[in-house]
Amino acid sequence: MRIFRLLVIAVAIFLTGCAATGPRYAEVEASFPTLRPGDGRLVVYRSGGLGPVVQPDIKLNGEVVGKSQPDGFFFVDRAAGKYTVSARTEIETSLDVDLEDGRTTYVQTGITMGLFVGHPVFGLQSESMAVKHLPHLAYTGAIPLTPGAPRALAANDTTARSTNERSRAPGPVTLDDLNGLLPVAPRPSAVNDTAGRSTQERNRASGPATLDDLSGLLPPAR
Repeated sequence: MRIFRLLVIAVAIFLTGCAATGPRYAEVEASFPTLRPGDGRLVVYRSGGLGPVVQPDIKLNGEVVGKSQPDGFFFVDRAAGKYTVSARTEIETSLDVDLEDGRTTYVQTGITMGLFVGHPVFGLQSESMAVKHLPHLAYTGAIPLTPGAPRALAANDTTARSTNERSRAPGPVTLDDLNGLLPVAPRPSAVNDTAGRSTQERNRASGPATLDDLSGLLPPAR
């Protein structure tokens, strides 16, 4: 039982080492370069599957443009037109694609069973299907991209902009600003206001207290 457990752990570590490493699609999508007029984009991805150790080169019209790595993706931009995507192990497999001006074409690659080595396979995918797999895949392409935070929802963007605008408000913080954060003291009633004003007026009218004033506060001697 112990040997079996160690074997499972070893296989898991080995398979993990075969997976692509790098920033995730969700982290670099915002930094994709803008397509030039007349160009189309080809995105090639592989989301796990069989034969993780089999990682053939991916060619576009005979030119190596990337590698079929498990849980990885890459993209290339080319002039709009017809192209052939291919890879070879025991046999060569290919797929014809048509890159359109200003549009992105998605191709999923994988490995199937072979006689001695797994065979590469390709499938043309719609954008709606591709975006379900891409976010967690690692970028393995040659074009430098800057990782960043995933794109936030529009509501979060609006909240963040409002917060930043408040943070950039000019002028230092003053005591009046801090006083505005304190709770407002309850307003005294009209009766107390009248009594307080009457007392203050009497004090101002009578002048300073004297010994006679203080003696009047003492109880009479018996």
